[in-house]
Amino acid sequence: MLAAQLLALGGPASVAPRWFFDWFPFGAGWVAAGGPYNQHLLSDLGYAYLALAVVLGWAAARPVRELLLAAAAASVVANTPHLLFHLAHAQALPVVDSVAENALLALTVVVGLAVFFAAYRLPAGNAAAGQAPTDLPGERP
Repeated sequence: MLAAQLLALGGPASVAPRWFFDWFPFGAGWVAAGGPYNQHLLSDLGYAYLALAVVLGWAAARPVRELLLAAAAASVVANTPHLLFHLAHAQALPVVDSVAENALLALTVVVGLAVFFAAYRLPAGNAAAGQAPTDLPGERP
């Protein structure tokens, strides 16, 4: 879920930053409400979102405890200050948009925390993926 969300944001922000700035989401202009357009910063944000999506997708495809912990922690570290910024600037949008935006941002933090604490309870090594901790990917005993 988190990887898909970041792909949906990172793709357009990196390849069409002006469109993303003016239209995200669905023409509501949430990004534009935050300040002046800066192509460099917006495209860099898109690339960072795509990079984090790769890590989160990898962790979802290969749910090894340590990778899940690192990916979930990275997601929480990225999304918590983002949420806090938008909560502090909620007046930039109409109330309905502000509530929707902050609810979605809060959901990313909650899901990241849930994944982190669920992964923390898994056994160390590759046990989450059904392998002994010493097995290498693709090897069979």
